[in-house]
Amino acid sequence: MTLVGVAMLALSAVAGVALLPVLPSSVAVHFGTGGEADSFVAAPLGVLLIPVVGVGALVVTRLAGATGRGTSVPPVFDTILATFLAYVQALVLAYNLGARFDMFVAVVPVVVTFGVVAVVLDRVGREDKPYN
Repeated sequence: MTLVGVAMLALSAVAGVALLPVLPSSVAVHFGTGGEADSFVAAPLGVLLIPVVGVGALVVTRLAGATGRGTSVPPVFDTILATFLAYVQALVLAYNLGARFDMFVAVVPVVVTFGVVAVVLDRVGREDKPYN
C-alpha cells in the first residue's frame, strides 16, 4: 500500500511537471481561510512541493512504526494520505491554470472524510489487538 501511495504522488508530480510550460512562472501554493491564494513560489518548486512532502510523510509513517518510536499506522493509511495529497495537488494545479473556486470549500469535505477514515482505521486496528 505504501508503494501505491508513492506511485500516486509520483504521478501527481509528473502531471505537474508536464504542465510547467502552461503554468505561470509563480504559482499559488497556500490559500487563506477565505479560499484566496496568499503564498506563491516559483512554478518548478510549486509543482513538486506537495508530492515531495507527501513522500516524506509516507517515509516518516513507515519509519516511526518500524523503529518503534511512534505509533504504527496501517499501510492503507499511506494510500489514503497519498490520495488526499494528490487531490490537493490537482486543485492547486487547476487553480494555477485559471480555474477559480474557493479552495477552502473544495478541501474541507475531503479533510473531514480523511479524519473519519483515520478514526475508523484506528478503531479497527484496536479491535485487532488483544487487550493486555
